[in-house]
Amino acid sequence: MTTTQREPHQDPTALAPLEPGTSQRVGARRRVWDIAWTATCVLLALWAVLWTVGAVRGAAYAWWWSGCGAVLLVIALWARQSMRRNALRPVR
Repeated sequence: MTTTQREPHQDPTALAPLEPGTSQRVGARRRVWDIAWTATCVLLALWAVLWTVGAVRGAAYAWWWSGCGAVLLVIALWARQSMRRNALRPVR
């Protein structure tokens, strides 16, 4: 190797590869699930609110669809909270 060629500098604070079993991979998976459940809750809340507005305006069966959206929103919020509570447990 000549003096002009250098090996790449290894940053000691760089993240390790996302190999199975590493804490970075578990953390990334938990973060993706958190984002997915948050997006689901936002969409269900939007659905329930829009159908409630439709019911106020007099759309047919809008109260029924609004109620379905509210029930699904409660289930999604419960699942998200359960997932976040389980994420606080140590990884085996």
